[in-house]
Amino acid sequence: MSGTNKPTAIDFYFDFSSSYTYIGLPRIEAMAARHRRPLVWKPVSLGAIFKERGHSPPDRNTSKGRYLYLDVLRCAAEQQLPFNIPNPFPFNSIAAARGFLWLQSQSSGQALDFAHRVFDHAFATGGDVTQAQTLAEIAGRCGADAVAFAEGIQLPAIKTQLIELTTEASQRGVFGAPTLICDGEMFWGADRIDQMDRWLSP
Repeated sequence: MSGTNKPTAIDFYFDFSSSYTYIGLPRIEAMAARHRRPLVWKPVSLGAIFKERGHSPPDRNTSKGRYLYLDVLRCAAEQQLPFNIPNPFPFNSIAAARGFLWLQSQSSGQALDFAHRVFDHAFATGGDVTQAQTLAEIAGRCGADAVAFAEGIQLPAIKTQLIELTTEASQRGVFGAPTLICDGEMFWGADRIDQMDRWLSP
């Protein structure tokens, strides 16, 4: 338990390339709403964090990689979520993260809609979310100006913001996604959402 009734926000560190974030997202949002905790979405570059620590994503040709692939399929089925491996995968999520941040600076509602659509396009349909044109089209479906979006993701301030969030995450001990931090406690992984739910309960 958290031992506090203060509605402290939950910092939600995520990477659009994280299949487990896609799988855990509905429960993360439901948990935050249930406990009346603001959910602060913070996109990061896991690739940069991995590089900083000398890590790399699991290779699907290794025993661990093959297991994780099967685990993701099982977890998605358990949550009754459609799942298809994106093409390419793993993929560079930098443009999507910058797009989220730019939209967040314009409209929090559009940013959240965009995040859901990007995750769905990548992991529900197996689509490519690395291309600026595709992301601009998704942003357009959220009500944003696609041209302004394409320009926005190139703004130095947006690029700097993503770097700063990634640095912040690393300094707080984040090493994977999804990672949730609230009241000084960190919970990593879609399989720890229920544990955090219990911890937040009075």
